[in-house]
Amino acid sequence: MQNKSYPSLSLRLALGLLLGLGSLTAGLAQDGIYYAVKLLPDKVTYQVSLSSTIGLSGISQTTNSGQVTLVVPTGSFQVSTIQSVNGIWTNNTTIRAPSQSPGYDYFIFGMSPTAPLIPYSATQETILFTFVNNGTCAGPVEVWTKSDPFKPDPPRQPINVGNDLTALGFRNGTTLYNAWNGNYNVGGANCSTATLPTVAILSPTASSTAMGPTVPISGTATASAAVSVSENGNLLCSTTATTAGTWTCMVSLPDGVHTLQAISRNTAGSSSPATTSFTVVSPVNCKPICVPITISIVRRRR
Repeated sequence: MQNKSYPSLSLRLALGLLLGLGSLTAGLAQDGIYYAVKLLPDKVTYQVSLSSTIGLSGISQTTNSGQVTLVVPTGSFQVSTIQSVNGIWTNNTTIRAPSQSPGYDYFIFGMSPTAPLIPYSATQETILFTFVNNGTCAGPVEVWTKSDPFKPDPPRQPINVGNDLTALGFRNGTTLYNAWNGNYNVGGANCSTATLPTVAILSPTASSTAMGPTVPISGTATASAAVSVSENGNLLCSTTATTAGTWTCMVSLPDGVHTLQAISRNTAGSSSPATTSFTVVSPVNCKPICVPITISIVRRRR
């Protein structure tokens, strides 16, 4: 009889540990970059930069593509005098007051495909380019976010608004991925001295139960500010606060626990987000009730 060999207990434990660590690593967020826009001291020059989660060197710094979309209150912003620092950047597209977000203009900056070696550092930000606003102060300039109501939605909205960056150092195996993970330094590019708006969610209250599937969301905000409500970055509804500072909008939600975020905006900028978590329960569909019927037979006398 041929003897069978089995891995030792210690070897099996080591293999199990490696598999466990591999699963844990796969569950972590991908390495990538964050974008920021900053207003310089002259109050007309804006600086666009990135911050990386890891440092890259050599050929891994080769950057294949890059795009940054800036969002500005509509009306007066005029981009000029773009000075590229890392990569060659141009204002490829400008969309003013789109129907999905009529209070804002969108400036899409793209990097020319020259495969520059951009210095990615985990400890220092990297300046990409600067530009000058030739118009009057429009208020806060921010980098586009996934919760923005103006986003690609072909064929209704085919414009490639949004952010991306691909580089050889950000890949899964041989596949490059969009390394943009989000933004930082939010609120750092506001030429206005006006007070930022506020927002609060009053209903549903935290930890409450709301009857679904259509749930009214209401609260307070700075008078006439634009209010948007989202969940996990997905816009659910948008409205405008009344002159009395109240707002309401209706959202459709499945049963379960939900955490919603509200943000208000005006010419001074964006508010700090307000959140609430609650449970949605939809009523059970009504079912017919069987009612017994008694039939009596009456015999007539002759």
